[in-house]
Order: sequence, then structure tokens, then C-alpha cells
Amino acid sequence: MTPAHDFSLHGTPGHEYKMKLTDEEKKMLDGVYGDPIAKALDYLVQFGEAFDAEKFIDITYAFYPAEMSIYKGSVEDVVEYAETGARVKVPTATSTLACDLEQWNKYGVPEPIYKLQSQVVDAHKKMGICGTYTCTPQLCGFIPPKRSNIISVESSAIIYYNSVLGARTNRGGVFTRFSAVTGKYPLMGYLLDENRKGTHLFNVNLTPDEFRDDSDYSALGFHAGNIVGSEVPVFDNLGIPTETNLLALGAALATSGSVTLFHAPPHTAEVNSIEEAFQGSEPKEIHEVTLDDIKNAYDKMTNIGTGEKIDFVEIGCPHYNLDQIRYVAEWFRENNVKVHPDVRLWVTTSRMIKQLATWEGYTSMIEAAGGLVITDTCPVESHMRISTCNEFGLKVPQIVAMVTDSAKMARYVGDLIGCKTGFRRLDDCLKCAVEGRFI
Repeated sequence: MTPAHDFSLHGTPGHEYKMKLTDEEKKMLDGVYGDPIAKALDYLVQFGEAFDAEKFIDITYAFYPAEMSIYKGSVEDVVEYAETGARVKVPTATSTLACDLEQWNKYGVPEPIYKLQSQVVDAHKKMGICGTYTCTPQLCGFIPPKRSNIISVESSAIIYYNSVLGARTNRGGVFTRFSAVTGKYPLMGYLLDENRKGTHLFNVNLTPDEFRDDSDYSALGFHAGNIVGSEVPVFDNLGIPTETNLLALGAALATSGSVTLFHAPPHTAEVNSIEEAFQGSEPKEIHEVTLDDIKNAYDKMTNIGTGEKIDFVEIGCPHYNLDQIRYVAEWFRENNVKVHPDVRLWVTTSRMIKQLATWEGYTSMIEAAGGLVITDTCPVESHMRISTCNEFGLKVPQIVAMVTDSAKMARYVGDLIGCKTGFRRLDDCLKCAVEGRFI
């Protein structure tokens, strides 16, 4: 994150801008609305001109990269920036943290990580940012309308907003802060119609039994993302997908590739037909998706042997909604089983969804079975990272063998935590948690 005090303005008198600026934007650069606004817009001008953006557009929402205490200087930066008096101009939600701020001492978080991380809360409040601390802000009510221009971080949120909701965003990165406090973003990238055209067609040739779980959609996303890279896949014959199916598909696409947008007419917002998705052009490539492709995706993300001991089950990547948590709670109750004593089960979600789950009794049901409902974070954004473990003298790896229903989680934990991984459907993950071994 750029230090709050380190600005290099080129908005000096007589400077010639390539971008077309409105009178209001010129006032912002001239400092009429304060130094933080002037500096933020100047950064955005430099950014836009570097990518030949013609002008700015107004954004209606921002999803902000919550600063994490496992990254040196990140929390200190936002605390310092909040003291400048900068405030966001549009509704702004926040992404995940490095620990659950309420339960950090239940699962081995070093106290310095918690103490530093907790400082972001007051900083965000000063800036007018909502402390959602989740990778699924849409589940907390942040649902921008179709064709609205926004700015977002977090790959699974970005692709969901672009594809399922039909809002328009690029990968925001550090510039998300500057857009949030100015309400502006350069008109470029996925905000332009021509860059939202489909490139590859995937015909999904699977039966409802073969292709039904969120993890199956996650496997499809992992398969397709490997093929398209950063381009725009179009999916035909997805059956009748649910919200969580499409969320899982997008999260995996953005993980195995760097996909920012996909189309699956008529289920996604932007287009009504396959032809419309390609804007009158022919696909670069057509791929027939078979059951073998889905199985191969599961296999590629699995390096635990059958019957091998496991010590961690992670479900909730991206963060679970209320109905997913209900399913887990009732699964344990109906099967009258508990998590194996050698296994940690995390159900990760947002603090808002956890509150609902607690009201409904689901949190206590999962805890009674031996699991934890964790908010604000996830394993790969936690103290369990190899680099953080080394810094604090913790055992490496913190996890030996993890089972998850998310291709995104399975992709990252090996590199970041150093554990073996098993990628399976949700019911199989829960059975592994009970058995203490890979099924």
C-alpha cells in the first residue's frame, strides 16, 4: 500500500493533462475540497493517463482492501491515512483481515497480530468505511445495480460483481482507496463495452447428478481458468445454478486464471444469449466439458492419499452464506456425529452472517460438534502463513493436511501454508472431519 505521506503531485499550474477533466475534477485537483482529495485524484490521473483513459467516470460503490497485520506497514499506513481527514465519498465495504477480531485467542493467533490488526477498525470508522471484513460483501447487502460503475478488490468479489450482477469494475488494487475518497475512476478496462466480449465457449456436457455441488462448479472454474488465462469465458448449459454455484465458479476462474468476467446466459446479468455474449464474433475456441475434466480438476488439487490422516477442514471460501452454515449445522445434528479430536474444522463467514447464524442456533450447533465459525479472515490470510510463522517462531506448517470444498483454497494453501490438500464435495469434507482421515 502506498504510504499516506508519500505523494508526488504532477497537478501543478500549467500542467497539460491528456485526460479530459470536468470543471469539478479540476477543482478537486486544485485542492478546493482538501489536500487528501487533491492527492488522491492526482494519483488516479497518473494511473488513467498511463492506460490512455479518455476521462473519469463516477463510481457508486467501493470494496476496499482491508489492511492486514501480517503485511508490514499495512495497518500503520491506514491509521496514518485516516488522520489526514480523508473520507470515502461512496458506500464502501472492506475485505478480510488477518484474524477473527473476537475469537483470535481461541485458535492460536499471536497477540501482537491481533493488537495491530484491531487498529484498523477505528481508522476505517474515521474514513466512513463499513467494517464488513469479508470476501463476500454482496451477502451483506452491497449489491450494485447492473451497469453501475464500481471499484473492487478481492478476485472472487470482482468476478461476481462483473458477471453475476453485471456491475462494472476492474481489479482495483491500491487505487481503490483513491477512488473511494474521490468517487472517480478512469474509464478503461472492463468498464468499456468492447472489453466485455466473450472469447472462449465452454459447452458443459454433464448430467444434474454429475454437476450439482458448489465444488463441482469450482472444479469447472478451475478447469476453464487454466485454459482462458485472463480472457472472458462463456458457459452454455449450466443447468439451473444457484447463487453459491456461480460464486464458486467465479472464484475458481479467478484463481487458476486471472479471469475478471464470465458470461453464462441467461443466468448472468449482462447478456441474454450465447450470441450476444460474443458481440457478433465467433469464439476463439470451443471446449466440450466432460466429467473427466471435472474429475481431473479435483485430482489436480488433491495430493492426500486415501485413508491418510488429516488435521484441518476448511469450508467457506468464499465466505459462506446463512443457508450454507445451516446445512453444515444440520448435517452434524442429523448424523449425530462430532469432529474428530485431531481435526480443526473452520466454517468461515462474515461477521454479519455469523450474527444471523447465532440467532438461528447454527453457530452453537457447529461448536457443539467441535467446529468453529470464524469471521473476518480465512486460513491463507492468517497467522498460519509460512512467512508469519517464521516471524513469530511458530511451527511450520501449522496445518499438515487440509480438506476443502473450494478449488481457490486448495490452490493457495500449499504455497502459503505448506500443507497437503484434498479438494472434495462438502459432504465428503464433513465426513473427513469426522473420520480424521481422507476419504
